[in-house]
Amino acid sequence: MARHPGQEWTLTSGKGAGEDLVVTLSPATAPERIATVRVYAGAEVFLFDFSGHSSADFAYDDEDRPATLQERIDIAVAATLGPTRVTLDFDRDVIVASTLVIDPDGQSPREYSFSWPLRRLKARVRGRRISRQVIDLPAAGGI
Repeated sequence: MARHPGQEWTLTSGKGAGEDLVVTLSPATAPERIATVRVYAGAEVFLFDFSGHSSADFAYDDEDRPATLQERIDIAVAATLGPTRVTLDFDRDVIVASTLVIDPDGQSPREYSFSWPLRRLKARVRGRRISRQVIDLPAAGGI
């Protein structure tokens, strides 16, 4: 966490045996921009959430886990600092896919996509249309 000064950190779980590790973070200058990094108790699944977008990574070997956690934290920090674009596809109020783009108009945008194919298939089978919401967040002030 020392790699990211200016971020506010809260450890909200992971304090007891068998609990997931859950860290919430946000820039001190934009506390409303909250990201969550979760490491499931088995320490193989690493999840990042921000503004409705989810992104997962996996580490099955002990030696890979610190780097995987650091990568999830780095993505979370970059997303909260912006500029960031989040695109959410919905079946009514259920997210079926999401895309996060960090620095979308920059020279090297970083894109992360995640989808729930079964959720999308259910919507199609039921004859429902998928709606889209785009959230553009400028760079956090003061950074």
